Amino acid sequence: MKNLGAFPIVSFVSFVSFVSIQAQQPQPPEPQFDPAAVERGQQLLASQCGFCHGSTGRGAASGPDLTRSELVQNDDNGKQLGAFLAVGRPDRGMPRFDLSPAQVSDLAAFLHRAIYFASNRRLYKILDILVGDKQAGEAYFNGAGRCGTCHSPAGNLRGVGAKYDPVTLQGRLLLPRGRPPNPGGPPPPPLYTEPTAMKVSVTTPSGETASGALVRLTDFEVTLYEASSGRMRSWLRNGDVPKVVVTDPLQAHVDQLTKWTDADMHNMTAYLASLK
Repeated sequence: MKNLGAFPIVSFVSFVSFVSIQAQQPQPPEPQFDPAAVERGQQLLASQCGFCHGSTGRGAASGPDLTRSELVQNDDNGKQLGAFLAVGRPDRGMPRFDLSPAQVSDLAAFLHRAIYFASNRRLYKILDILVGDKQAGEAYFNGAGRCGTCHSPAGNLRGVGAKYDPVTLQGRLLLPRGRPPNPGGPPPPPLYTEPTAMKVSVTTPSGETASGALVRLTDFEVTLYEASSGRMRSWLRNGDVPKVVVTDPLQAHVDQLTKWTDADMHNMTAYLASLK
């Protein structure tokens, strides 16, 4: 009989080796875009093309996203783009444009820059997110948000604004479970070892009960982690046997996800950031 269990492991090791080799290979230099040309290109697009394609070229009601256009993506410094704009597509309601070579070059610079940053999300820089009203955030904390039911600025939130940067703080506000990875450091611990891990209790037909942090729950099995013994325990499931009850200590945060407005989110972030 073939050892099929080894195949996924070998495949995974091969994949990791391939990724490691790829990461070690020198990467092509990042393209340089003239900021002035990009700005002129955006202004030109907004005035000439924005009605159909939107002010950023990402599409509107009557025109597609230009950054996804095969012609634009394969364009060479405005050559193909300029030739296309000179004739247009009258059969589809797109007129021709009489643009100078310099204007076409500026338009191409803006579009190519947008495409480059869309395909290299790691280069995206988060701007200042502290744009809310901290007084309004405090009112929401103590009022409609009902955050004070579980949290206190003088208790478990003491100094939270100094502990996290605003971006991380907002992320923890919305999705507090788990920890972000530390680049270059050890991997974060498993979620089931966190104090906020989902909890599960299992009751067998004989009346035996066990409880701990939920590791895995499917139609066929349930696995929990006992912190006191440091071991995993699993049971096969057949319908509702054994009885399984799951509780989430962060259920209030989960329920809140559908209630957040942009204003409340920014106001709360500003308030929490002020708790130094």
